[in-house]
Amino acid sequence: MNRQKKIFLLVYYNRQIGDIYSFMKAIPGSYRLKDLHKLRVRIKRLKSIFRLLGYIYSSDFNAKDHYQLFKPVFKQAGLIRESQINLRLLGEAPCEGELCKSYSRYIARLRTGWEADLDKLIHTFSYAGLKDCNDRVRELLSRHTGSELVSFITGFIYSETDGIRNMLDGQEDLQYIHEVRIVMKNIKPLLALIWRRKDNIFTRSHYEHLNATETCIGDWHDHAVLLRSLTAFLNSAEKPDEKLNEEYIALQKELMVFSDEAFDKIRDSLSRTLKLFSR
Repeated sequence: MNRQKKIFLLVYYNRQIGDIYSFMKAIPGSYRLKDLHKLRVRIKRLKSIFRLLGYIYSSDFNAKDHYQLFKPVFKQAGLIRESQINLRLLGEAPCEGELCKSYSRYIARLRTGWEADLDKLIHTFSYAGLKDCNDRVRELLSRHTGSELVSFITGFIYSETDGIRNMLDGQEDLQYIHEVRIVMKNIKPLLALIWRRKDNIFTRSHYEHLNATETCIGDWHDHAVLLRSLTAFLNSAEKPDEKLNEEYIALQKELMVFSDEAFDKIRDSLSRTLKLFSR
């Protein structure tokens, strides 16, 4: 057990599990934005560790099977968090107000069901499955020294960035941009853990470039989700008010301009980041 405590990745994993317990206890009835966000961040960190173990033990560990335990809670919390972000972005948008009011009422109706579904998922979460998952992950991580894990993480990061290059090869329109962000989220927690260590080859610059690109894509994605949600809202109305339609069309144009500008920024940022991670 003393040896396990010295394994940095095992300490990190245990911390994420402890936080997940705390947030799943705190969220029902409150649904605070920061709690939903932090829960999802912790689950993403677990996913990156599962992906790493799948890389190390390709025939003996299935990352998707282990992530499946957390996926329903992650997705349901994401619906509520996205609605909160949508309302914030819409409040900052240049519209006259009727769209904001009507959309807010629409989201309030949907959130009642989303929150009830999240409560149910949290209350029925398989803690027996979590124990099995923890036992397996801890056993595999405890097989290696810290330096060995750094070496595995390095290989994993290069494998993931190679995957991004293959994904984007010949895709001028960046049609896979959200998938690129998902891969970057697999890399980011592990890179954040090791770049300060003396036994690794990465630097602060690697982390800052990756983080900047992922943030840039995230900003684009938030606005794309808002537009998709607004479109669903308008389509759900039997006969939308003319003023509402006018505000929607005007905002749609603004969001399309934003999207075009964001793609240019993403292209530049992604190119710099991938160049930095060349072997």
